[in-house]
Amino acid sequence: MKSVLKFAAAALAATLAFFAPQAAAESIQRAAAVVNGTVISTYDLDQRVRMILSTSGGAQGAAAQQRLREQVLRTLIDEILQLLEAQKAELTVTEQEVDEAIDRIAKQNNTSREAIVKSLAANGIGEETLRVQIRAELAWSKLIEERLAPRVNISEEEIDQEMRRIEAGASKPQFLVSEIFIAIDSPADEARARRNIEQIHQQLNSGTPFTALAEQFSESATASRGGDLGWVQDGDVPAEVWAALQAMRPMTISQPVRAAGGYYIIAMRDKMRPAGSAEEARPAPPGRPPGVPAGSVKLKRVVIGLPPNMSKADEQRVLQAAAGLREQIKGCQGLEQFAGQLQGVAVVDLPVLPMSDLAPEVRQVIQGLNPSDVSPPYFSKEGDMNLMNMLVVCGDRPRVDYVATRAFEMPTREEVGNRMFNQELTVMARRYMRDLRRDASIEIRDAAVLNTVSN
Repeated sequence: MKSVLKFAAAALAATLAFFAPQAAAESIQRAAAVVNGTVISTYDLDQRVRMILSTSGGAQGAAAQQRLREQVLRTLIDEILQLLEAQKAELTVTEQEVDEAIDRIAKQNNTSREAIVKSLAANGIGEETLRVQIRAELAWSKLIEERLAPRVNISEEEIDQEMRRIEAGASKPQFLVSEIFIAIDSPADEARARRNIEQIHQQLNSGTPFTALAEQFSESATASRGGDLGWVQDGDVPAEVWAALQAMRPMTISQPVRAAGGYYIIAMRDKMRPAGSAEEARPAPPGRPPGVPAGSVKLKRVVIGLPPNMSKADEQRVLQAAAGLREQIKGCQGLEQFAGQLQGVAVVDLPVLPMSDLAPEVRQVIQGLNPSDVSPPYFSKEGDMNLMNMLVVCGDRPRVDYVATRAFEMPTREEVGNRMFNQELTVMARRYMRDLRRDASIEIRDAAVLNTVSN
């Protein structure tokens, strides 16, 4: 068994490495793309891909990594365009502003900036990779606020009209929604957008958090909020998206939806009871208390890398060893320290996530578990790597039942006006970004991305 665990340790190390090591100087010098004369190095691209993969808590196969590189490179290209445009407008982002943004992220995830930096370093990611991303986001926000926000004019008459529309829809369904949006700037962009949205959907099905993918890849203004679109009713979203919502249940994620302007993936987080309706509920499974509202869950993932082409006998031995390990795990407290004493065992600390953000297989594994419970060990395959996994529940019990506990409440005039303002600003910002891409000189040099595009 020791030999199996030693092999597992080696395989796990390979899993967490994500990429074969390269000479830093060589990687930095090689160009993945050139944008208006500004070079994006393969090192920058590798670092950002590695950061995305670390967010998902697992590795991916070579083909998936290639498609991911295309998504990430497009994001980096957009960031360069945004930074260059902000520079032309003489807008700057201070290091203090970046620090404050990281502090906000840390607070939202109940951690510290130091812990975030340490976690990045543990995955071979430099702090500057995160800072560059945040710097671009802040610069773009400043640019939008200075150049576009003054052009948005929502009249009192328009607000009146919207208030009447919302009131008229009070007796109709409303949904709490998050979105991931990939824009199509021209007919020639259709294939690229389709590849990207399918890759994102695949990542969601592999357990990558919806919020993480929205923040990294969504081309909507809601990306900064993890895709949170808030409560919507008929008329608030494209007709194709609304049709998809009508067929969905709370805590589920849609297939990619083609609508005007691009592709959407929708997460339905909750459903509102229409005004004057009786409480709508889905009965709880046997043995579960009824009336438990939809909620979120905090998980830690225990991961053991496994050798390829294991025999059935080896699989059984690993399962037995994992079952023994499961008995020794006493909840989330001190789990990392405990695992650190074991060869070939790693712990991935997942953020607090709505149940809708979890892959169906993960929801099934944790259903019925209580705080500090450990799931039975289960095999998974991520790319070419075989893994043994266990999930540990931290905090509240996973809530998988659904009750529409919130009844319709008419928003205030200020809330409606703000929403209309933000919607119009989002459309203008999207057009602005489209024009920047159209007018830019962009040369792709990364071989993996070129291969993906050609295929």
